[in-house]
Amino acid sequence: MTTNTSIDSDRPRAQSGPISPSFRRMAQAFAALRRGETILIRAANNRAALLRAAEFADYNDGQMQDIADSGMLLCMRRQHIEALGRKAPGTRPVFTMPANGQSDETILDIAFGKAESLPQTVSLLGEQKDSLADLGTKILRQARLLPTALMAMLTSDDPLHHNNLATMYALPIVNAFDSDHHDSKAHWQMTKGAKAKLPLKAAGDSEIIMFRSEGGDENHFAIIVGDGDKQSAPLVRLHSQCVTGDVLGSLKCDCGPQLQTALATMAEQGGGILLYLAQEGRDIGLMNKIRAYDLQDSGHDTVDANHRLGFATDERVFIPAAAMLTLLDISAVQLMTNNPDKVSQLGKYGIEVTKRVPLILEANPHNEAYLAAKRDKTGHLLD
Repeated sequence: MTTNTSIDSDRPRAQSGPISPSFRRMAQAFAALRRGETILIRAANNRAALLRAAEFADYNDGQMQDIADSGMLLCMRRQHIEALGRKAPGTRPVFTMPANGQSDETILDIAFGKAESLPQTVSLLGEQKDSLADLGTKILRQARLLPTALMAMLTSDDPLHHNNLATMYALPIVNAFDSDHHDSKAHWQMTKGAKAKLPLKAAGDSEIIMFRSEGGDENHFAIIVGDGDKQSAPLVRLHSQCVTGDVLGSLKCDCGPQLQTALATMAEQGGGILLYLAQEGRDIGLMNKIRAYDLQDSGHDTVDANHRLGFATDERVFIPAAAMLTLLDISAVQLMTNNPDKVSQLGKYGIEVTKRVPLILEANPHNEAYLAAKRDKTGHLLD
């Protein structure tokens, strides 16, 4: 049995029960997109389009062109356009360009951030927030794919026609509501799963508590050191998953040493809580983080590499952390972080940060540029 936590409407809430139809539709769409297949998406105004991930442009899937009754478009987020050297006028979040005249190689170079620049002779059209182009790139990001879309607009805005197409060609179909619901509810609604003692090398008196979200996404977990969950304002660290640093001992970042230092500090002080968040690579996923590493090897810093792949500087939200703390009956924390955004986000989501505790570690020759970019471009307090 799980326990529902009753809290204010703007705070995380725990909820149990069967997965919603909306989450089920999104899961089916994600699976198809990750196989390089086509799905049908529909905006709030009933306009619809066919969508594929541009990173699969060289897959021999002619289904989209067989079904489409309009030309193919390449949809890209603003930061992607600007990272590849084209000025993105106005404030539109997404831009489209004709894709029919572009080779698969050109589209792949753009999607992977390898292009020297976008074709200067191709016109860019700014698309409004919540447009089909915006929805398409958002769904790809939610699927942990590169947020560059191949899209073909459908001329009909009749939902029955869309449903018939989806049935005829076995296309998953998702609506704008499904995407919005996934972003809001998957993060906010969470339940406790399993719990067990877990003595660690850095903190012998520890236990692990697993959490799961309604959307069935990757599990977050908490490490409770000592009596950390019984303190009024415990020392807390929000640690985003880093397989390369935490598991493999990569020297390209400071994640592994931060993890072990945070646990050791909590043990020395008699208690604390480390929230391990399934947000690999600032929540772009392991595959895309390695792609960003490849771009860094070519001379781009960590922020520019993310932009060249179409991602924001940091895709993370810390709603899951607030939800986990709420389920642990923690409303105030001393936050061990160098990132002011974590402080402001926890406060926004109802967790009081009574004190910020720095976590400064010595740089090495492999991560000096990475730490400098964090300091200069993302506001980390590393001095």
